[in-house]
Amino acid sequence: MLTVDITELSDGIHQLEMDPTVDEAELDPTTFEDLHVDAELQVHRDRILVKLHATATVHLTCDRTLREYDQPVEGQYNLLFGPPSMVGQEGEEFEEVRPFRPSDKEIDLTDVVRDTLLLALPQRQIAPGAEDEPIAREFGAPDDEDAAEDDIDPRWEELRKLRDGNSSD
Repeated sequence: MLTVDITELSDGIHQLEMDPTVDEAELDPTTFEDLHVDAELQVHRDRILVKLHATATVHLTCDRTLREYDQPVEGQYNLLFGPPSMVGQEGEEFEEVRPFRPSDKEIDLTDVVRDTLLLALPQRQIAPGAEDEPIAREFGAPDDEDAAEDDIDPRWEELRKLRDGNSSD
């Protein structure tokens, strides 16, 4: 879990830098590495505004070439921890408000960091230089029709004559 202890924080702006492990952020260790989170906490009496910027290196497979490659990703998210009266219901305007009570000793940023990095993944995963590589657009039999026709079953000979217009009728 990726939690922030808020017991020692006074009112005002606080900067935090975290280098969580992939397990702490509940991400796939085969895909993500080198996580870094910069967070700005604006602490007020009954609420905390969190502005975070998360970066990571991801291991991807190119959609065009199926080559594996590494790519840096980054994302930003703002989240308000406020009194339960500010928390919106499902589908309401204030979905990004999380409940915060004066008795809380920490805030959990695990799902926010995880979702921010997952949403930062490119939909189209193209390795560097893959756009310049040619893509095979023709598949199937070779271009040399004579070589290909020599291997045809002799029972199809009449159809070949029809196709070529060499019908003896």
